[in-house]
Amino acid sequence: MGRRESPYKVRPRGERVRLGYLIEPVAPVWAIKLNLRTASLLGVDDVWFSDHTKSAFPAAAWNARFSPMARFVSTLDAYLDPTVALARWARPRGPVMGVAVTDVVRRSPADLARAWMSLHHLTRGKVVLGIGSGEYENTVPYGLTLEPRARRLADALTAVRAAWSSPGDLLTHEGPFHAWRDARFGLPPLNGTTPPIWVAAQGPRACRIAGQHGDGWMFILNDTTTSWHTAATHFARAAQDSGRDPETLHRSVLLAPLLAPDQRVLDELCRAPFIRAMALAMPGASWTAAGATHPLGADNLGYSQVDPAVFEGERFAEYSRHVTPEVVRGLMPSGTAADVERWLDPYLDAGLNHILFYAFAAAVTPRLAAAGLVEQRRLINRLKKRRPGPFPGA
Repeated sequence: MGRRESPYKVRPRGERVRLGYLIEPVAPVWAIKLNLRTASLLGVDDVWFSDHTKSAFPAAAWNARFSPMARFVSTLDAYLDPTVALARWARPRGPVMGVAVTDVVRRSPADLARAWMSLHHLTRGKVVLGIGSGEYENTVPYGLTLEPRARRLADALTAVRAAWSSPGDLLTHEGPFHAWRDARFGLPPLNGTTPPIWVAAQGPRACRIAGQHGDGWMFILNDTTTSWHTAATHFARAAQDSGRDPETLHRSVLLAPLLAPDQRVLDELCRAPFIRAMALAMPGASWTAAGATHPLGADNLGYSQVDPAVFEGERFAEYSRHVTPEVVRGLMPSGTAADVERWLDPYLDAGLNHILFYAFAAAVTPRLAAAGLVEQRRLINRLKKRRPGPFPGA
């Protein structure tokens, strides 16, 4: 069989927007299967597993009164390893699956190179390696150090690419964090192809690294359109400086829209404890942009730097009082499918070509979840008709 790159590595020009579904692979296994079935019913193009050692959300937000699934899923910290989960569920004839995202702190470049080339072979090219610089809750409590984030990310990506491009000969890599001497990687590319790498990046340095090394760029929409445009410019310019065409690269955003058929249901959804926990996990800058002040301060960096333990117990109730429905609606796109599509218009017009939806239906009551999923299916059907505009950064 000849060389045929995955469309998740080199994006075909003129292709419609692609849509993904992000699942937390938390035990029991039947709950993961239920989420996979939901993804299939929603009609998304690709499915992703997150990679956490423990949950990014406080346990206080997970209880049977507001989240009936808590009767069956006793803790949000019982994560399956996504690499193992992908080996179980990714199939050559199934949808593309990926991790969103693993990191270069817990996973060494040698481990990443071997594991993901293995998955590439086992699935016949149906996996995507989403990777970033790491988050607090997965690293610091376990004795690992996050900083310096950007340099470590660049070094690891360079090493992984070197391993995949080596023909099995002895390999030397001299980096600031990883040094290989007489290393060998004998697992060859699959018909000349290697797994797509999508780099999660928010800040300027990380976005430039994504442009230099990534086949795709993953960004969390938690601020303003301007911040995405600024980050996209860093990404595109770095890609061009590296001799790459930004239009052939994937620009993905992680999105957790609050979808509801009417204002009454939306207000009820905004008051759900898990939704309030999601709001508290967002950076102080996002709150400021929404016209509010984060209870931890405007300089709070949010999910990537804050231990969710600060929101446990009585503190969760105390901080939640700041999370009004008005604040939630200011922080997250919300409303009907048509409302959220209009909210996305500026990004789609500016070249956004992949949207990854976060799955949180299990965290709210069945009635709210059902209403939201019906509206989400409508949104997905609408977005499948959209083609991204020209990428300004390119």
